[in-house]
Amino acid sequence: MSEIDSAPTDHSSFLVADCGKSVTTVALFDAVDGMCRLVARAAAPTTVGAPWSNIIVGIQQALKQISEVTGRILLSEHGELIMPARTTGAGVDHFGATISAAPPLRTVIAGLLQDVSVASARHALHTIYADEIHTFSLADNLTEQERINALLEAKPELILLTGGTDGGDRGRLRELAETIEVGINLLNGSQKTHVVFAGNRAMREEVTKLLEKSAAYQVADNVRPTLETEQLATTIDILGDLYQSLKIENLPGVDDVKAWSPYPLLPTARAFSGIIDYFAALYEGNVVGLDLGSDSLSYAISGPQQQRLLVRTDLGVGAPLPNLLNEVEPGEIVKWMPVEITSSQVYSFIQDKALHPYTVPMTEKELYLEQTLARLLLRTVHNEALVSWHWPALPPLEMLLVRGTTLVNAPRPGQTVLTVLDALQPTGIFSVAIDKYGVLPALGWLALHEPLATVQALEGGALVDLGWVIAPAGQAEPGKLALKIVVDSERKGNLELDVTSGELEVLPLAPGEEAQLTLKPARNFDIGFGPGHGKKVTVYGGDVGLIIDARGRPLQLPQDETARRSLLRQWHWDMGG
Repeated sequence: MSEIDSAPTDHSSFLVADCGKSVTTVALFDAVDGMCRLVARAAAPTTVGAPWSNIIVGIQQALKQISEVTGRILLSEHGELIMPARTTGAGVDHFGATISAAPPLRTVIAGLLQDVSVASARHALHTIYADEIHTFSLADNLTEQERINALLEAKPELILLTGGTDGGDRGRLRELAETIEVGINLLNGSQKTHVVFAGNRAMREEVTKLLEKSAAYQVADNVRPTLETEQLATTIDILGDLYQSLKIENLPGVDDVKAWSPYPLLPTARAFSGIIDYFAALYEGNVVGLDLGSDSLSYAISGPQQQRLLVRTDLGVGAPLPNLLNEVEPGEIVKWMPVEITSSQVYSFIQDKALHPYTVPMTEKELYLEQTLARLLLRTVHNEALVSWHWPALPPLEMLLVRGTTLVNAPRPGQTVLTVLDALQPTGIFSVAIDKYGVLPALGWLALHEPLATVQALEGGALVDLGWVIAPAGQAEPGKLALKIVVDSERKGNLELDVTSGELEVLPLAPGEEAQLTLKPARNFDIGFGPGHGKKVTVYGGDVGLIIDARGRPLQLPQDETARRSLLRQWHWDMGG
């Protein structure tokens, strides 16, 4: 009897592929002692481009690696996935895929006011993989001909047209729609340009008559029905569907991938956001996820009051890295370096990294610089998220999840924690975990279809816990008491610790080790229960331990270069660097 002809098993196993721009990762989940566990994972180059031009080839290469490691036959002689799984151990029951290999959606945003309708349109656009290649607004002072020329040069796949509160001004919006109508008529070839109108409700009928014959046209709710109100849900849904149909569905070989699974393919950013939502529901609190990739950066937060996602395809640690210089000055990068470096050296490193994104740091200075760039990339997107979501600061967190090669593969895990603490400067009491095996998107896909399997896989160690962080909000003179801590653990007994302002402490607490903490902040410090109010909490250890960050918020760096570098080095040493 062949492997394919043998009988199916009586439990479910799952293969989930995450097809990125450069690397395809496949994770195998199966029952071990009756519980779903991450059994194996493998990575292979993504094969969307030449010479393969077929995304399924990279998936097959990763599956062959899993077969070599586990001895489990997953593919037939013809390269087809064996489904369902057999009693002999061959095959798998379910297959799914998440994808970020598709190019971003080339988009022009057109609106009236930069800080109102254009800003809201941008918030919606940043929930998918999209490039904003041009923006029209009242502030650009362009003539109609200049806007038409810009459209012809940009050749957008999508125009997101917004503007006007419901019942507000019509004249300027009408002019903008007429200009777009002329532009797309000149632009249209075999395929119509897509236009989504998410502006003044009173203009729907007029704009529809103007554009529906020239464009692939859709209407969404006004993203800014009033100056104070933002509503993005229908626009986000439409944009997600457009990315799916225009980009993912047109990848070479995608039909072969779809033939393996009855489930729809999922953009990686959405799968990542989904697992953050899942953790937030699990812990009944706010969870932040950071995905620092080579070609994009995703920032997700979910909690009882919100589920938010921000995706930047123009920022990353690979080819888009030079765009960071549009956000921060080289001097700001130099300021965060614990060793001496010049702006020209920073610029040269960024250009080299953009050309060769998979090189690894060869010197201590290069390592510091790569982590500094990661810190400022995360900080840039964090600040944008707070502005976009109209938040003065991050809400109290339960958990911080981190993925991305630069962060996960740091020589010491404490460096990863330090990077994200410096970038986000969160406060309160929360845990930190990293996606060491690159399976968070797979878990996001799994959570949609088999939530119990996701819980079991997480309990089995699919993620790596780095530890818990105690980060009081507040400021005081260095050396002044910030926090009194009593640590009670079975292995270490009772330990009392006074933490002073400016200190960064790490207490060894082994992975999985439980400790009860009695926290008593000074009256001008707040750990989430009000200034000066303490509490008893239970925490668990991790690869770093228990981190107490009493450096104050916001972080203050000395003006003197020597003192600043000395302090930054001290922080690295404190975190095990």
